[in-house]
Amino acid sequence: MEGISIAKLAQVEFGMRPNPSLISRIKNSYRLALSRSSTPEDSAIWSMIGAKQTEIHQALMSDDDRLLMDLLSDPQSTNLYYGVDNLAKDVMDAIGDGWKGAYDGTKAEIDNLLVALGEVDLSNPHGGGRYAYDTKPEIKSVEEAIEIVDGIFGGKISFPNPFAGEFGIATSKGLISYRAIQAVYQSILVRRYAAESCLEIGGGMGRTAYFGNRLGLKYTIIDLPMTIVGQALFLASVLGDDAIWLLGDTTPKNGRIALLPPSELHSVGQVDVVLNVDSLTEMGEKTATEYLAWISANCETFISINHEANLFKTIKLCQSLYPSSLRSRCPYWLRVGYVEEVFSFERNLRMLEAIRASTSWRLTQPLRRLASLFR
Repeated sequence: MEGISIAKLAQVEFGMRPNPSLISRIKNSYRLALSRSSTPEDSAIWSMIGAKQTEIHQALMSDDDRLLMDLLSDPQSTNLYYGVDNLAKDVMDAIGDGWKGAYDGTKAEIDNLLVALGEVDLSNPHGGGRYAYDTKPEIKSVEEAIEIVDGIFGGKISFPNPFAGEFGIATSKGLISYRAIQAVYQSILVRRYAAESCLEIGGGMGRTAYFGNRLGLKYTIIDLPMTIVGQALFLASVLGDDAIWLLGDTTPKNGRIALLPPSELHSVGQVDVVLNVDSLTEMGEKTATEYLAWISANCETFISINHEANLFKTIKLCQSLYPSSLRSRCPYWLRVGYVEEVFSFERNLRMLEAIRASTSWRLTQPLRRLASLFR
């Protein structure tokens, strides 16, 4: 941050270079994952994105690590993060110098974050006792906002920027980008429902996992093999190589952030919360249905943040499979056109019902009375 004015829009000039040992782990994990999981056949969107990542795929399959090292040292020169973050070649080319005008939009998202967290009043055009008609509540400065968020994170908040090309508002804790603001809110949302564990299906760059880790969550991501490459690169860069666990690693997980392809979903086990952001309805209905079947059997709370312009909607799919699962539905605070939904799968009640239906009268008779209390 040296030489950059606080609360000004800035761009990272120099990025990190991953360790050769990490490159080896990423390559090994990718090859192993690809042998077990490929892009779902019913996901046209991700098949299209995969076509943009051919150069990285070839480097991952090559025995020469030099090209892969160069590509992963400068993600903005590739489409590794296409579809999950702005830091992708085609996106950055389209933005051009337009990033220099992104301050107002990014600051507005910070303001929305504080409103969503209840730290700033939601504006009412009719006013009231706290502010007059047709005026707005006082907003916080960027640094004041950071201080508030830092309090929620117990003084552990930071916004690491390991890659050249990333742009955002400069703060005392690092550059804040649009995607980072989303991830902060999503991690806090998950923490409200999770005692200790979260599975994110489709984890983007890994930003939400990073902030979830800062909040003390035991975190697992299920994603496509290529997307895991990007997550491993980001999370190892900001938390250290030992903070992640990849398919093929021989060391125990021991609380590391696990990055797994869909073939390993069966190994995850019970979790408190499953989070999905901007991807369930891109998978194809067959794949999404398979995920929901797993979710309903392995967690109590499912949080979906998706738009409704694709061929099917999360709410309709959930209600067709589990009619009474919806607990809340509202516009997503931080992105116009997206819906924030919470679904609950009452595993304990279903277990009680199964026992109650058993043939043992001595066991089921008292449970009939107990089960009625859950209704």
